[in-house]
Amino acid sequence: MLGLGFVKAFLVRGAEKHVLVDSGTAGNSMKIVAQLECGGVNPLDIWLIVVTHAHADHTGSLADVVQATGAKVAVHRLEAEHVRTGMSPPAAESRLSRIMFRPSTKPRAVCVEPDILVDDELDLRPYGVAGKAIWTPGHTRGSVSVFLESGEAIVGDLVLPRYMAFGPPAIAFWAASREDSIASIRKVLDLRPSIILTSHGGPYRPEVLAKLVRC
Repeated sequence: MLGLGFVKAFLVRGAEKHVLVDSGTAGNSMKIVAQLECGGVNPLDIWLIVVTHAHADHTGSLADVVQATGAKVAVHRLEAEHVRTGMSPPAAESRLSRIMFRPSTKPRAVCVEPDILVDDELDLRPYGVAGKAIWTPGHTRGSVSVFLESGEAIVGDLVLPRYMAFGPPAIAFWAASREDSIASIRKVLDLRPSIILTSHGGPYRPEVLAKLVRC
């Protein structure tokens, strides 16, 4: 986990190539590079950056990190235009959340042209990591999670802490679709992860997340 204030990015190490998941808010590129180098990772050995979704707290430093690493960018096809334009995807469909989280008409992140568009699944082996990125809509329509064969699941904002920064996991009321969130959590749990890593708060044990989707 790479600590970037209230949000996290994740370094997934391979033998020679590595994958970065998300890039935090704007102005964090040097902090990311410093943490990579402190961990013995040459930034030029980052081959891929997986964007879990295109909200500005996950893509704000994307352009600068691409410049520092030369990595390719993978994003779900439904989020691609938001990454291209720097505009955050809608936070939610409910009337209350549209009022509270009114989308900005101005770009909130530097524009980046994605290299790889994810549909249902992306194999990460060509980028040095035994794992895959999978489509897990809910928080946004094009959210993805990363599942590693070693057992870790990195789920972005599929679940968030109940009290914003701490507490048990919850499905935020500003999720684009609560029904999709529940289905995606079940999809992640079906892969039998050993631990679930979230961008805010956590990590969480799978049995704790299972309580969110129990009928």
